[in-house]
Parts: sequence; C-alpha cells; structure tokens
Amino acid sequence: MEKELWQYFFNKPKRHYNKYMFEIANYPDYIMYDEEKIDSYKNKWNEFFNNDNDIYLEIGCGSGNFTVKNAEKFPDRNFIGLELRLKRLVLGAQKSEKRDLKNIVFLRKRGEKILEFLSENEISGIYINFPDPWEGEESKRLISAELFEKLDKCLKSGGKFFFKTDHLDYYKYVLEISKQLDNYKLLFNTEDLYSTEKINDNIQTEFEQMFLSKHKMNIKYIEFEKKKKKIVKKKYRCVIMFLGL
Repeated sequence: MEKELWQYFFNKPKRHYNKYMFEIANYPDYIMYDEEKIDSYKNKWNEFFNNDNDIYLEIGCGSGNFTVKNAEKFPDRNFIGLELRLKRLVLGAQKSEKRDLKNIVFLRKRGEKILEFLSENEISGIYINFPDPWEGEESKRLISAELFEKLDKCLKSGGKFFFKTDHLDYYKYVLEISKQLDNYKLLFNTEDLYSTEKINDNIQTEFEQMFLSKHKMNIKYIEFEKKKKKIVKKKYRCVIMFLGL
C-alpha cells in the first residue's frame, strides 16, 4: 500500500501541515524524501546521474546556494546535498530547476546516516559548511571522530574534506581531530579565509553572506585529503636450482 505524503515526515497525522511538505513532491528530479528510495541508490549514484563523473557531498546544504553554484561551476561533477528542513529543500530544487541543472540532487537525510546510502569509495569530496557549534553541548556536534570513521569508508583515496565555520572553537576542534587521523593529510587551514588566495575559488553559503555583512566575522577554513594508497611493487627473485644426477 502506497504511503500518504505526510507519512514520510510524521508518525501521526496533523491538523495542519507545512505548505512546503506539499511543494516538495513537485520536484521529483531534484528532491528525494523516501528513505527507502534514497538507500536503494547505494553504490548506484552514478546510475542515478547517468554518468561516471565524480560525486561530491554537502552535509547540511541549507537552501542550496553553495551546492547549486558548485553544480553550475563544475558541470563535469555530480553533487548531492543533504538537508532536513522542507523549505530549504524546495528552495534548493527551485534554484536547480531554474538553471536546468542535471548534476544535482537533494536528499532529506541526516549526515550521520551516510553509510545507509553511500558505499565504499563512492564519493570524491565532502563539504561541511557552518554546522551548529552546539556551545555548551559540544557532544552534539556533527563533526566527530565517529563521523570521520564513516566518511573514511565512502570517501575515495585522494578524496578531499572541506570545512568552513565562523566559530573559532569549532575550527580548533576540527583541526585537532584532523591531526589525529592517520589516513588523512592536512592540506590547508586558516583562521581568516578571506585573507588568503583560497578566496579566489570560494563559493559563499547563505550563512557566510550573513556573517560577513552583519557580524563581520572571520571565516575559518580547513581542507585535508585522504591519503592515496601506496602501490607496493612486489619483487621476485629468480632462483635457479641445479639438480645433480
């Protein structure tokens, strides 16, 4: 029996629903909200995009500004954006449809559940931009050693992790975690992204624009790479045996 739309989002029916719950169904090419359908694409995302291009993931993509601009800038890459809020998913889909993008999809899925829909070595890059720092409740932070254990499985060798925040303590926290990861190499980090050459390739998120215009806060940035596996060449010695008769 097919589910009613509300059953994908709530355990019990409500008297009134968020209008974006109904709008979300208008963008089947850009939004997935059925977890079973999302998980069915595990190890098959290149089939979904109908190409063999590299796949990049943004966890907590908001209303999609960053992911959409990336998809425009890099048409030879595929992009998956994770977001929970219905309005933000709809806004991201509207921007994608307006630009007729074919290399982007938004999933209503938690970042902690990535191994449910991503297989080993399936993605080439991961973006986490301005996650909640959870001041006073740091144990609730999205980024943790446990998250990296999951990311390590789905990120390809040579794949990259990109992190931006306005929060100095969160920046230091992630930097410290990255230094403890034997399988990763720190490529770049700064407490002021806009004072470095990296700003030339920077794509702003909605929150980033707000922080810069209203609060004039420095944007912190970290980039590191999953180490490429070394190919060990085996050496063979030829042993010649002479057998005496």
